Amino acid sequence: MLDKGQKYEILKLRKKGYGYKSISSILKIKRDTVRNVCKAYNLTGYGQPIGGDIEDLINIPKNCLYCGKEINSEDRRGRKSKFCSDKCRRTWWSKNSDKKNKKAWYTFICKNCGIEFKAYGNKNRKFCSVRCSNEHRFGGTAQSE
Repeated sequence: MLDKGQKYEILKLRKKGYGYKSISSILKIKRDTVRNVCKAYNLTGYGQPIGGDIEDLINIPKNCLYCGKEINSEDRRGRKSKFCSDKCRRTWWSKNSDKKNKKAWYTFICKNCGIEFKAYGNKNRKFCSVRCSNEHRFGGTAQSE
């Protein structure tokens, strides 16, 4: 795990126009680590010095898109949170359904019952429901215990 000093050095070099590989060899850390830090602070352009103060980048308060409450993401790994809770996330998406990727809807024909159905976000679906999946897999009518 990187400390604030290492993040600061990565961002300072990136703002000067250094590439991921150059920064990793200078600081003796993995290139992917450098890339991940740069992506987290939106410094993904190539070879261009970037203006602005590094202190402002590091201390950007992360606020919930719905309620505006500050998000503590220091302990998290992976993608940065946009919301402070599941409740805020669900509420925001229900009110902003126009922001969804409309291209993520796919049309299929169920391998079991032959009915045409649509699914959001999964282009590899084969069945319209769990019931049809179980019927196809185990034969006959799916039975619940």
